[in-house]
Amino acid sequence: MDGEMCQICRRPIESWLLRLTVEDTAGYAEIAYICANCGIKLRLASEKMRDLQIDPWIHDAVASVLRGRQ
Repeated sequence: MDGEMCQICRRPIESWLLRLTVEDTAGYAEIAYICANCGIKLRLASEKMRDLQIDPWIHDAVASVLRGRQ
C-alpha cells in the first residue's frame, strides 16, 4: 500500500476500506482505493439519498479501460 492515495479525498492511506475495480474482458483495469473515512461517507450518503452518485473517477476509469491503458 506504499504510496497509495484515497481516490476521493486524495490523502495517502495505509489501509483501505473499499477497493473499486473497473475491468474489461481483455484484462485492462483501473483500481481505486477508498479510505475508511470516505467509505463511511459513501455509505451514509447512499443510505440517506437512496441513490449513490457515480464519482467522476468511474467515468475516467471506464474511458481508460476502453482506450486500452492498463
